[in-house]
Amino acid sequence: MRVLIVAANQEHTPDPVVPLGAAYIAAAARQAGHVVALYDACFDGAGFAEALRAKALAFAPQVIGLSIRNVDDVAWPQAKSYLPHYLKVVEVLRAAAPSAPLVLGGSAFTLFPEAFIEALGADWGVVGEGERLFVRLLADLEADGDVSQGVYDHGASGDPRLLFAPRALRLLELRPAFDLVDLDRYLQEGGAVNLQSKRGCAFKCDFCTYPQLEGTQTRAREVEAVVDEMEALVHERGVDFFFIVDNTFNTPKAHARALCQALIRRDLGVAWTAYATPAGLDAPLCDLMARAGCRSLDLGTDAAHAETLKGLGKSFKVKHIEQAAAACHAAGIRFSHSLILGGPGETMASLEETRRVIEATQPSAVIAILGARVYRHTALARRLIAAGLLRPEEIGVEPLFYIDEAVRDELVPWAESVAARHPRWWFPGLVGAAREALFRRLRARGVRGPLWALMR
Repeated sequence: MRVLIVAANQEHTPDPVVPLGAAYIAAAARQAGHVVALYDACFDGAGFAEALRAKALAFAPQVIGLSIRNVDDVAWPQAKSYLPHYLKVVEVLRAAAPSAPLVLGGSAFTLFPEAFIEALGADWGVVGEGERLFVRLLADLEADGDVSQGVYDHGASGDPRLLFAPRALRLLELRPAFDLVDLDRYLQEGGAVNLQSKRGCAFKCDFCTYPQLEGTQTRAREVEAVVDEMEALVHERGVDFFFIVDNTFNTPKAHARALCQALIRRDLGVAWTAYATPAGLDAPLCDLMARAGCRSLDLGTDAAHAETLKGLGKSFKVKHIEQAAAACHAAGIRFSHSLILGGPGETMASLEETRRVIEATQPSAVIAILGARVYRHTALARRLIAAGLLRPEEIGVEPLFYIDEAVRDELVPWAESVAARHPRWWFPGLVGAAREALFRRLRARGVRGPLWALMR
């Protein structure tokens, strides 16, 4: 079958992001024998509709897979929903390929499948990991065009359009179809190429959606296969900087060590960045990571006050944040702290304590989200519903943030004051055009890696 995969994401703040999920789905469909094309809207700006229309008309797909990566930009108080953009994408696809079934998927769709399939009027939606399930759907469509008799999990709602992927599947050893993606431009404008070495998260942070998206059991790829993929991208595509997008690189620690050791053995001459948790990020591991090419880490710190950490369901204490920062400094790894400020139990005193502790660690940057975005099926959502602060039906694709009443009126003025006194603190909901213009200038000079690593 002729299968068109559409990566709809157009967000460029702080950087354009390689459509890794869409590239994996394209690779799986192609491996199953289908003829696959991929349209990536990222660099087409306001003119994406005409470019997408031309692609669909020229390719004449028999099935379309639409990858929906983000629900919104998570940038309160100026949060922007991406639903209007997705509606326009579907309008173009339906007009250009009216007979092709439309299948939704991606992380944003998985979080709100019922809402998205209703709003976008798709034929089917794959909830969860799609590499196996999308290919199975294609096989059924190719066989007789009717999937109604297939054995699918339709979830709690029983909606026959929703197809739920089984949990905790062994990862397919599959390389993403990066030949269908403009990696040169992503390197130029995004500073890195994405790579995934494992999926799943065993942590129980109250607000986080990774367990919903990837499951609660870590499923790791063979480290040699990961490094083989990196080596191929170095030699075939000239990639020199990678972003390892595992939800936490340093857990399980044994896998992190093994991957670093394999990179050291291969001596590819590449640099990389990753997400990490302060829990277990010690000096020996940081030293090993640095020798393997790690140049920077984005720490999922979220807060630096004992009670706030506890309220967010974090697995570490303030002392672990301080120890992780010291280990990064000793290894020469630049790091940022990602924070979520104003959530349940936050006070002005806890905000100030977080600011003081974070500043004392001397990070390269601080990326601070204001308010906790509320998603279905998280501990935070259950807690707010039980307390009568939210109704379940209020949680949906439109941005919804919880901000504790104790700081609600003062959170933005406090953040503006911190940003004025501490230039390396970045509040996405308050960021101005000047910083975005600076980011574009740096990328134009060929700067690789996360731009926050250059902040002082």
